[in-house]
Amino acid sequence: MNEAILPTYLPAVAVTFTKKGGSEPIHIFRPYESIPIAELKQHAEKEEIGALLQLGERCFYGNLGAEQDFEAAYDYLKRAAMKGAQDAQYLLAAYYVTEEIGMFERDAKKAIQMLTIAANGGSWRAMERLAMAYRSGKGGAEVDHEQSFAWTEQAERMIRIYWQFYTQENFIDFDDTLKELLHAHSRISFLLASCYADGVGTARDLDAALRCIDSGEKFVCNVTGLAKVPMFAERRAELLARQQKDAARAEAAEQEAKKKK
Repeated sequence: MNEAILPTYLPAVAVTFTKKGGSEPIHIFRPYESIPIAELKQHAEKEEIGALLQLGERCFYGNLGAEQDFEAAYDYLKRAAMKGAQDAQYLLAAYYVTEEIGMFERDAKKAIQMLTIAANGGSWRAMERLAMAYRSGKGGAEVDHEQSFAWTEQAERMIRIYWQFYTQENFIDFDDTLKELLHAHSRISFLLASCYADGVGTARDLDAALRCIDSGEKFVCNVTGLAKVPMFAERRAELLARQQKDAARAEAAEQEAKKKK
């Protein structure tokens, strides 16, 4: 697995404003979700990768002015994927496992292959999906805890990269994107903590699990201004209780060993 995966494409449309008086132009970036669908189609006719990806997503989900149309979505997503849009590849994987779509025969292993391509291109969504699939052995993947742990680590790292990108000073109207990333980071922090707590793909280490919880909560608090997050506090308490039980068992075993001497 490539330890230095970076996103192959991050969608943001550039907008330039020029003030009166001939001052320097101002460049800002906005989400493609903010573009009306008619204008978006004009951009897609020029094979603009962000427009292709956005139209594919709108047709796939049937939102933001588009009716749900899996065939049209497939065309847009395929074109976007060929240009390097990793999240287009992520959605294309659904065509082989979602019965509602019905365009291709169900092929869960094919979906895993496509998710892997998307993840190697930097899709945190695909990374999270692979982490869960390899942990459970469902969705076309065989149980592989080392892969599950590795993709969980990569997903946590990748979400931070996305966050830094979308919080740049000249990026506006990305509130929905940031909200999605915030929720995803919390999920991944919990998943990574559980890997350490349960020894999934790595050595069992409750201290490392607690560090994951602390790091995840710190991330949330830093971006929201909250002093603490209840769900992280609850998980921390559970892990501390497990530590106490481990310590009690170890002490009991030590006492028993002394008796046998």
